[in-house]
Amino acid sequence: MTNENPQYPQSGSGPKGGDGLFENTHDLIQLFSPDGILLDVNPSWRRVLERPDDDITQLSVFSVVHPRDHDGFRKTVADVLKGQSPRKIGITMVSQSNREIIAEGSVDLIGGHQGSKVLRCILHDITKHRKYDELKDEFVGTISHELRTPLTVVREGMAQIRDGLLGGVTPAQREVLDMVLQSIDRLGRIINDLLDVSKLESGQVHLKRTLCNMTGIAREILANFEGLASQKGIELRLEAASDVIEVYLDRDKFIQVLTNLVGNAIKFTSVGYVRISLRELEGFAECKVSDTGRGISGEDLSRVFEKFRQFGRAVGPGIGGTGLGLSICKKLIELHHGKISIDSYPLKGTSVTVLLPKYTSREIFREHIAQALNRCAEEGGTLSLIIFDIVDFETVKRTLGEGHVREIVAKIEKLMNDSLRRAADVAIRDTKALLILLPDTKKENAFIVLGRLYQLLEEFLARISPDSGIEIHSSVATFPEDARTVDDILNRIYD
Repeated sequence: MTNENPQYPQSGSGPKGGDGLFENTHDLIQLFSPDGILLDVNPSWRRVLERPDDDITQLSVFSVVHPRDHDGFRKTVADVLKGQSPRKIGITMVSQSNREIIAEGSVDLIGGHQGSKVLRCILHDITKHRKYDELKDEFVGTISHELRTPLTVVREGMAQIRDGLLGGVTPAQREVLDMVLQSIDRLGRIINDLLDVSKLESGQVHLKRTLCNMTGIAREILANFEGLASQKGIELRLEAASDVIEVYLDRDKFIQVLTNLVGNAIKFTSVGYVRISLRELEGFAECKVSDTGRGISGEDLSRVFEKFRQFGRAVGPGIGGTGLGLSICKKLIELHHGKISIDSYPLKGTSVTVLLPKYTSREIFREHIAQALNRCAEEGGTLSLIIFDIVDFETVKRTLGEGHVREIVAKIEKLMNDSLRRAADVAIRDTKALLILLPDTKKENAFIVLGRLYQLLEEFLARISPDSGIEIHSSVATFPEDARTVDDILNRIYD
């Protein structure tokens, strides 16, 4: 294919690359302008997307990118244009026959003619690999699920024999049965972890993020381990920069991560302490779990997050795991767009560091609304939102104290979520406002829900704080009747 577009150079060192790579690679390559107009594509792009004869210059990249990925693609392009190049990307493309192609690759800025900007996107078609992964995950999930019932029956039978319910048991027999029960319990943990991994890898895990106090969660976790730590003579410590460090989290998933990390630390520590350290960084909250245990060898340290990896701590009798816990932790943290890392020195201890982004309320509201709007766009439904916000918030905060107001808003969020009648409905708070998403709910029905919830809210405030002076303002917005974009809805909330 000969390029006649004068906006970028023709040489082998230019955007197409040398040695016929542009023409012969199996990767999909597209060159486009900052506003999304396609400038050139390679033969693999035309073949896979079934556009052998189309005039590329009449197309936009958004005509071949699935609508649900438009926002993410625009953000990636914006980041590249700001100088953050290259950027990794994963998108779904749509062929001429509406076949979906799952692709991943990168976007970079390659310059152009006389100062014009040209972007290059190189993508690998991973559709078949993804389907193979889905089949594998489905197989693992099905087998794991089917193993649960017979394993439960086997354990119950063994427990009855061990407890003497079916006849006398000698001490030697009881010792053997104890070992059998321990092995059954370990197998049960492996099955549960396999199901967790299968769901995570197949994209079946969806976060329900709310504003959570990490310090409070850390206290709960350490309290749960006090008995075990006391048995081993280990000290549990909490070092928090503040009594309140609020981050948007899926509370249950974060508890799962922290429980796993603290449990690991106690398991492999014989003398000393296990400590949770919390602090706020610029744009992030840091949670670190440290111990004075046996440590991990340098050889195994780079592989601790792999599945089924029994990493190289010195393992003794009774110490065992599924080899999946840290892999699950990593996937859950990455699902939160966070990072997890580990440092360890043999015989000195291990430290696992989790960094979680501190989203603003506007960002978290945007994410929830965008997800709901995408579903509405695909299914042709409607989305209604109820907004409750505290009138004259700064005065209320000065009168009651910031901590007390925060506690009240958190209780209101719980009340609303407990009162919503459908699984798809959700309430999310920031410091002074509450957003309630009602998918597939028309405006008139949203006002009915608003009336019911507002009455519950008034009764709640009168009961817990009758002299607080808190006044609640409410409003309803419906997509697409009142707003057509995420920003339209956000502007209604914040204006």
